[in-house]
Amino acid sequence: MNVDKLNHSSTPLFLSKVNAAIAVCVAAEPAALSTETFHHLISLRHSLVLRELSRLSGNERTTFAENELIINQELEELALKLKLAAKEEIVGFSRAQKAAKRYKK
Repeated sequence: MNVDKLNHSSTPLFLSKVNAAIAVCVAAEPAALSTETFHHLISLRHSLVLRELSRLSGNERTTFAENELIINQELEELALKLKLAAKEEIVGFSRAQKAAKRYKK
């Protein structure tokens, strides 16, 4: 995921830094992707978005929320893809393990 997809015109500086870290985390090879790091960054991002929403008011708050809603939907799709990829990897490992057991017999 490109960091530009995670930022918008009203993204605060610290949130943009977290977004950059998320982009780097996701850009890693699938085997090197740390789900723990990804979860931590997403949780941190959530806290920052909530803090920014409480700080803003009126039209700025509405604009920020609309922009973040779009980004959150993309992050949700990404998380689902990562979950499915992990599930497929586990299923493949399980099948290989069963095949190895049958071969040993």
